[in-house]
Amino acid sequence: MNIPEKLGKYEVIECVGRGSMGIVYAGHDPYADRKVAIKVCSISDENESQSSRLAKKLFFNEAHTTGSLDHPNILSVLDAGEDGDRPYIVLEFLDGGDTLKSYIDKDNLLSIERAVEILFQCAKALDYAHRRGVIHRDIKATNIMLTSDGRVKICDFGIAQYSMADETQVMGLLGSPRYMSPEQAREEDVTAKTDIYSLGVVAYEMLTGRAPFAANGLSKLINQILHEEPTPIRDLRPKVPEQLAQIVAKAMAKDLGTRYQTGQEMAVDLAGLFAHLEAPAEPPADADKFTSVRNLRFFNEFTDEEVAEVVRAADWKQFQPLDSIVDEGTLEHSFFIIVSGDVAVVKNAKQIGSLSKGDCFGEMSYVSRTQRSASIVAISDVELLRIDAALMEQASTATQLRFNQIFLRTLIERLATTSEELARYVA
Repeated sequence: MNIPEKLGKYEVIECVGRGSMGIVYAGHDPYADRKVAIKVCSISDENESQSSRLAKKLFFNEAHTTGSLDHPNILSVLDAGEDGDRPYIVLEFLDGGDTLKSYIDKDNLLSIERAVEILFQCAKALDYAHRRGVIHRDIKATNIMLTSDGRVKICDFGIAQYSMADETQVMGLLGSPRYMSPEQAREEDVTAKTDIYSLGVVAYEMLTGRAPFAANGLSKLINQILHEEPTPIRDLRPKVPEQLAQIVAKAMAKDLGTRYQTGQEMAVDLAGLFAHLEAPAEPPADADKFTSVRNLRFFNEFTDEEVAEVVRAADWKQFQPLDSIVDEGTLEHSFFIIVSGDVAVVKNAKQIGSLSKGDCFGEMSYVSRTQRSASIVAISDVELLRIDAALMEQASTATQLRFNQIFLRTLIERLATTSEELARYVA
């Protein structure tokens, strides 16, 4: 096999893996000076056949979906491109990693506690992806990596889809048959609960060393998935706690209403098995408030734990029409996010703009404790999240980093918009 010297800007070192549609090389990024994994589409067809077009779509679909995710338990996509007629994606390199395939053999099973740790990380990662509208659709043992230090990395989002996307998606009976949910087998719409079912199958395999359903032929396998129940886990491995067996059964429930609705729910139950697992943060006492904040676009890239920390560092404020929220010229070190309602931006007693649900204000004062350059007045009933800089400093490092990243992006967008408005005014 001829190994290319370069792919795009990346230097190719060696081939480290090969699959049905791709070859994976170890490479070097000369600009970032780091080792990377380069996944190259190995299907080429000068006539652009249907299979060739699908292979390319899967490659760029993985780059598109995974590139929007930033979670410690999801393999990061760093770049994507084409070298001649060869599409490639660049991924973080895992030195010494292995997939879960090695640990679903009955002669090489992990301890029950270690299996729960892995499932816990997977459930939290899937919950993060689902909240950003990404459904994996191909969760299986070979798509879950373990790093050399024991961390989980979910990979291969090639057939993933956005749950609310308008564009054409990779559809049809895709995925690995053994891990298919009943709704996938019926070629129905998939949801976050589809990935949870597949994770339940992975859990069953890790705990017993065998698949819950096995049949010769696809039609027989689908019939089992749709109509039969697997052998109870404790019949195959009696030391599995009853509570854990119930968690796996709930994840694999054929009825969508009975199955876990979110990865968060599953992670919470798994955390209850071992004290050292940190349970995902539960919503505040007023779940409606948590849901309102969770759904704001500012928090799209936050985990539930991070949202909960931000909420703890914030005040919930309510105003009636014509109430003054912020007065021009005052000093304050707070940043506001509108949870509901509309406000007017007023300068020198003249309205110069308006803001609504999901919009933010107070960025410059939050950064530098400068005087407010304008007043903010409620137009309707308004609910706000007021974030205090001093209290945010008490949040975890991860939450502060996430908040600062999104906050700076918001500030840059605001400055860019202001510059455009000034340019139009001058013109």
